[in-house]
Amino acid sequence: MELKWRYSRRRDPPVPVMELTLERFPVEVAVDTGFDGEVLIPFPLFRSLGFLSALSQDEYSLLLPDSRRLSLYSARCRVKLGDESFETAVHSSPEVEKKLVGRAFLRAFVASLDGGAEELAIRRATG
Repeated sequence: MELKWRYSRRRDPPVPVMELTLERFPVEVAVDTGFDGEVLIPFPLFRSLGFLSALSQDEYSLLLPDSRRLSLYSARCRVKLGDESFETAVHSSPEVEKKLVGRAFLRAFVASLDGGAEELAIRRATG
């Protein structure tokens, strides 16, 4: 499996994004290697997908640019990426409005960023 996406031009400068499905709900997420979690979504989406009733005991926090630390709710869910389906952690907080995948999610993949072509390619890591 190798998937490719064009960078999103909704931000300046354009950012690498990927499309995945959380519990049958399609989501476009930015790739953020500064985030060490798996998938971060806005709180209204987290709540509407029923994740508040399935919280995990894992403790995660988000370090904001102004050095504040924000505690995150976390739940496990099925995610679909291309033709593959697997379980991942999803995080949120009432103060969160972003949709991101972080380093913990990317650990299972080899990701290539082509800045000139503004393209992200991702494939399963071997071994």
